Amino acid sequence: MSVDTAKHPVSHADRQLACQEAVERAMQTILADANTKGWGTIEAINAMEEVLKHLRVAYAEDPDPADAISETDPDPTNDWPAADSVPR
Repeated sequence: MSVDTAKHPVSHADRQLACQEAVERAMQTILADANTKGWGTIEAINAMEEVLKHLRVAYAEDPDPADAISETDPDPTNDWPAADSVPR
């Protein structure tokens, strides 16, 4: 499942509508998958709404969480045992 590439510049009047159409197809796929797994349509829509609310709050607090990772540990490879120096 993927979302179509944006075809309008940011300033284009139809950009938001095109984004909604692109995202709707992906959401319909999620709903169909949820239905086949035993979740009701309204139940899944309600869950999606809640998840979107949480994502909006998280984005408002930190629009680029990847920056936080690089700030706390500039070299995440140091977490791997193989990255430790071998005692001689």
